[in-house]
Amino acid sequence: MSYILWTFASILAYIGGLIIILRVTPRLLYLRYDEGMFMGIAALCIFGALLVFGAIAVTFGLFNGNFGARFLDFLFLAGILIAAGRTALYSFRPHYGVRTLRSSSYAAGFYSLALALVALVYIAQLFVPAR
Repeated sequence: MSYILWTFASILAYIGGLIIILRVTPRLLYLRYDEGMFMGIAALCIFGALLVFGAIAVTFGLFNGNFGARFLDFLFLAGILIAAGRTALYSFRPHYGVRTLRSSSYAAGFYSLALALVALVYIAQLFVPAR
């Protein structure tokens, strides 16, 4: 497969993963953490994170980490940071008039914070020279 097709496939995977993270993660707030539906939605959120970070790994590895690939990966990681931060704020903020479960809210919020932390670590690793 040519490099351009791999790049387009990784961009589509990135967009799909971000949509999953932004649309599906807030649904965790209304379910108890011991329900089967919670586990299914949580697995879908993890799959979205795998798609997003897999797209970064593919573009970085495909172009051997040259400047263009690093810049594209930086943009990808900034998008993850914004999306995960938005989801974390939505999860931790109290919702008046809507019944959310506190334990599920904490689980979704800490998951989003973990995604944001991983994105920050990868941003730092993009610009540190390899040994």
